Amino acid sequence: MRATILALTLAATPAFGFDMPEDEDAAQFVTSNVVSTFYHELGHALIDVLELPVLGKEEDAADALSAVLTHYIWDEESATRITYDTALAYALYASDLEDWDGAFSDTHSLDQQRYYTLVCLFYGADPEARQEVAADLELPAARAEGCAEEFVQADESWSALLDGLEPGPDTYGLTLVNTDEDDPVAQILIEEIDSLNETYGLPQEVTVSVEPCGEANAFYIPDDDHIIMCSEYAEDMARIWVEAE
Repeated sequence: MRATILALTLAATPAFGFDMPEDEDAAQFVTSNVVSTFYHELGHALIDVLELPVLGKEEDAADALSAVLTHYIWDEESATRITYDTALAYALYASDLEDWDGAFSDTHSLDQQRYYTLVCLFYGADPEARQEVAADLELPAARAEGCAEEFVQADESWSALLDGLEPGPDTYGLTLVNTDEDDPVAQILIEEIDSLNETYGLPQEVTVSVEPCGEANAFYIPDDDHIIMCSEYAEDMARIWVEAE
């Protein structure tokens, strides 16, 4: 069970022109969203390299993995903070949406839908302990009734697919490449990669990099077995935090 992530992010130095905010809450917001988005892209990578079946939208399956990993990897305080910050990012993007045609045609669910599904899965993982979270994030009672079942379904689906992936002499893992390890986003990912490599072994290497992309995003490139975390994404998280204050 992992502990808080704030100290790591504040110690990092800038690269690609991105400097982690000095404000602790802003830095934590950026860090939380980098972590949850990395887990999402990892979902795409696992679906690809393991040739996993996906019944439904792959983007929704990747979102579910992110919620499941957040629940299991982090201690309660940190998992709650990651969930609050990620949900807030969805809400802020939803409130700022102007291109509705683009949103409806996108492979992702709408940001507001992603918000409620994230909150539902997090609450559903431990409803007794997380009633305050559900109330604070305004999870509708009608949705909350089925959230325990939603989490069990997501958890059992991913667990069944990832069962038997223990690391060993004939397995590979995640590798950070072509990235300044002093970059703030890289500093976050290094710890995530080390933790995940202790848990999962893959049939082939999946590389990870932090680099400018020309847009605030993150990608998994199937042809290269490669996850790209765009430096502009962290910049945009810092931007929307400031604009929301």
